[in-house]
Amino acid sequence: MAKLHNYYVLCPLIDQKSFLGVAEDKIEEHVIVTLGRNVVNKYQLSDQKQIGGWTSKDHITSTVIYDKEQESYVGVFNNNTVKIWKEDSDNLDKIKKFKFPINILKVIPRSKQPPLIVFSNGNCASLPYALDNRKTYESKSLLKDTDSIVETASYTINKTDYICYVVKNNKDAYEILNCPLRDELGDMDKSKLTRIKITRPDDVYVVGKFICTEEKNAVYILWSDGKMTVYDFKDWKTIGNVPWVSTLSSVSLAWMGKDHLIVFGSNAEQDGAIIIAYNIVLGVGSCRYPMKMYSENAKLYCFYGRIVLEASNHIGMLPYVLQTKRNLSSLLGSHEIIQNECMEIANWDSPTEPQFPVNDDTKELLKLGLTERSICNSVIPPLLEKSDFRAVYQTLKQFKDVPETVLVAVLKYSINLVNPSNIDVTDAEEFAKLCSGEHTTKKDHIVHKAKFELLNFTLQISFSDALIIPPLRNGLRLDDTLFLMTYMAHILINSDKNMDTDYESKLFDWFTLLMDAFYQQYLMTKDAKVTSVLQNTLNVVVDLITQLHTVSKVLPVIHKLLSGKMIDNDEGSLSYAIELMQI
Repeated sequence: MAKLHNYYVLCPLIDQKSFLGVAEDKIEEHVIVTLGRNVVNKYQLSDQKQIGGWTSKDHITSTVIYDKEQESYVGVFNNNTVKIWKEDSDNLDKIKKFKFPINILKVIPRSKQPPLIVFSNGNCASLPYALDNRKTYESKSLLKDTDSIVETASYTINKTDYICYVVKNNKDAYEILNCPLRDELGDMDKSKLTRIKITRPDDVYVVGKFICTEEKNAVYILWSDGKMTVYDFKDWKTIGNVPWVSTLSSVSLAWMGKDHLIVFGSNAEQDGAIIIAYNIVLGVGSCRYPMKMYSENAKLYCFYGRIVLEASNHIGMLPYVLQTKRNLSSLLGSHEIIQNECMEIANWDSPTEPQFPVNDDTKELLKLGLTERSICNSVIPPLLEKSDFRAVYQTLKQFKDVPETVLVAVLKYSINLVNPSNIDVTDAEEFAKLCSGEHTTKKDHIVHKAKFELLNFTLQISFSDALIIPPLRNGLRLDDTLFLMTYMAHILINSDKNMDTDYESKLFDWFTLLMDAFYQQYLMTKDAKVTSVLQNTLNVVVDLITQLHTVSKVLPVIHKLLSGKMIDNDEGSLSYAIELMQI
């Protein structure tokens, strides 16, 4: 789920009509803001301070970007001229000009390759190739005279780069152009160009569109009836209805991360605006942030955990946090009954049997139309009986919705798998040897590591607290819980394992869950081993809290250093020396 914080003003706008956009800079949390036709500024998001900028007599006609390959800034001037300059350049009017015979729409940055130049006629090329061949570059248009490109993006699949456009004609009809790019040149392989019309059988029209190239390559379309659909370059799918926003006017979309879109539009009452974090997996709104003013066709971005928004007279910034916990309260009343209208795209070379990336047993269950939980409940237990942990691991990864009873069974199986001899968990040295896998042969070490991978993956599976406690009490022994708590404490404190915040948060959830489920046994058991494990867990918690307090004390000092402020020294706490002098 998402949480939105307080709204800040990043910088004022010179003129809303001349604002061209925001792009990432070379340094994290720095952005390039092309404020108008003649002004480009750089800002630091953490404190909203301007850290640089340039002005130009020539009109800037596209968002200025940073080219990581050349470590330079690239801008489009007067629609047909490219300029490239370094950070220390003080006069853009003296920079060398690269003039093209055709108009340039924009320049798209790429992470590991040179940027792409996109021309207004639909053609594109990598920046170095386009500059070298600018006088002879192909000018044959891919678009009709009545067409215009409204969205552009570049993405990569299996080491092949693609360019994608959303094109609009004079009748407000949209289509998606998608084409692979040739290596190094960056121009289109036009023999593989595809055109997909954006349409639905109902009397509705498009109010929002966005090409996503992060995590999931897809085109998201918001319709006038509030439905959100997605095209993953293979099929169309209806996600759900977007709540709280009016679709009588245009709606802006951007990618937030972790299965969330950001939606900005007029609120349902049309007396203000609203920002919505929309979950594309559940098809629901996670949270919302009301605003006073609505801006038509506002530009919307997400950089470094912050939403950057074009408002009526300024550029705004809204920090956010994304969480992976499942909260049922956010789902209540949010689903409407919708008809999943999928557009079928014929592929005459495809086999008659769908190629599911699963085993034959699962294929047969899929044909019966069973739910994912039912299929998981039927497939996993037989694999546990066969004691093939690799098959269990590979099959389990295919499911996102795992029943709590199956999760407990897999957890029990994983604990027995990695701890068959039931070692003494109070012996720290012996436990560390078990976790590190000190084996005589390389093969044994690989097998040992694979067994722990199954346990680690099981601990990351989502669950419902209310549903998992009964099978947890029945399925695990007290010794199993003690081993699990000791293992989680080990990987939090002593392990070299790299963990992201989601996995770490999941481990804390498991600590809380085990304490809730077995607190009576912990209280009533007068066993030294139980006391030792609980004390060890307490020490871990206290140590982590102490580190958090230390970080909270250091952060203000770091912010002062970064902002160039003087740090006040307490003279009473300064070190001193006493010297004895003989007179």
